Amino acid sequence: MRRALAIAAAITAIAVCAAAQAPVTRPDIKRTRGRTVPDVTLLSEDSTAFRFSAMAGKPIIVSPIFTSCPHTCSLITASLRDALAEIGEPEVGYHVLTVSFDPADGPAQLRAYREKLQLPAGWRLAVASPDDLAQLLDAIDFRYEALDEGGFAHPNGISIIDPELKVAAYINGVSYDAAEVRRELESAVRGTSLVHKARPLLLAISLLGLLTVVAVLFITGRKARPQGA
Repeated sequence: MRRALAIAAAITAIAVCAAAQAPVTRPDIKRTRGRTVPDVTLLSEDSTAFRFSAMAGKPIIVSPIFTSCPHTCSLITASLRDALAEIGEPEVGYHVLTVSFDPADGPAQLRAYREKLQLPAGWRLAVASPDDLAQLLDAIDFRYEALDEGGFAHPNGISIIDPELKVAAYINGVSYDAAEVRRELESAVRGTSLVHKARPLLLAISLLGLLTVVAVLFITGRKARPQGA
């Protein structure tokens, strides 16, 4: 009975939040795939500053939330936490970053949010200055709006960033399947691996093309030169 009530409450919360968030559009992967996330400065829950580039080299899950969200943010974080528990510890093969877009949030609120959601140690939580936050959220096409009654309207979902800090994919919604999250993380890694493998071939093709152009120009020049010159 208690479980049924909890499920009903969650469904109601999602419906209410979805209605409030109707004007906010989801990120568009067609516009952002391959876009580089700027190397912004973030402030962690222990008040330590770090750069986004500190997470380069592994795929990154970015989850924008605000800690006082009464509806979907906790559902997003809890579902992601449960999905990642089946994949492995954060910081080992991937990074996960929960970043708040609420100016009222700071290190203390992040610490309380971690405790409330029982997040593992490798899971990063952060806030940022208005300028750095705007750059980060713009890169992943995440738009939100402050509501007159308090809180924010925002899309529900997470962003997958590849090891070279480029936008790779989105997973929308408030519930996440471990297999889908793993698939998107692996795809982000494979994508950058293919680019690295292709670079020598592309360089060789470029050099060959350059040499061909030089040879053609040399031969053409000789043919055009007057006899006896």
